[in-house]
Amino acid sequence: MNILKLYYEEALRTFHDFGGSEDDFYWLVGSLLARYPSYREELEIRKRLMEMITEDVKGKVLDVGCGTGVLTFKMALKDEVEMVVGIDKSLEVIEFCNRLGNRVTKKAKFAQGNFLEMSLDEKFDSVVFSYTLHDFEPDPFLERAFRVLEEGGRIIVGDFDINGLRGKIREFAREKGMKIVKDVTVGRAESHGDLREAFLAVIGK
Repeated sequence: MNILKLYYEEALRTFHDFGGSEDDFYWLVGSLLARYPSYREELEIRKRLMEMITEDVKGKVLDVGCGTGVLTFKMALKDEVEMVVGIDKSLEVIEFCNRLGNRVTKKAKFAQGNFLEMSLDEKFDSVVFSYTLHDFEPDPFLERAFRVLEEGGRIIVGDFDINGLRGKIREFAREKGMKIVKDVTVGRAESHGDLREAFLAVIGK
């Protein structure tokens, strides 16, 4: 199943359903493609991180800041994954994901809300932060993830090392007595105005 093809088809349907014109389409797509050379390496790294994260998850998965759900669906299609719950603050993207979910898999569920405040009634084997934490102070997010993690579960972070994020994850793991299962550099690319190192960190409870 080609998730990106389904993602594009649903996005295009949404665009037309909400009155997007031919001129709007060419303006939006053209403005993105014109900047592609600058973002090419960053996009390649982010795709690589998605593949690596998908390899590491199993059981019940929580995808924090799921956006439009590409990674959520990729993880849900993995045999070792029982279910994935994707959460995001944006109601618009959650509605998009729910529409797309009907075409992809019943193992992916989506909910709108603030991860730090919303009620979560179950625990998870994997809590994933993909390109999510770099704009925030990570400790409150990691602390909440720790609380909803099953014993033996893992927090998985794929991101660029912005504002000392990688070091903060290591320090959190040490303070909680968690095992650093994986801490690998994935590449370097321009991101947020500077050359940044991308990494995958997996810490176990």
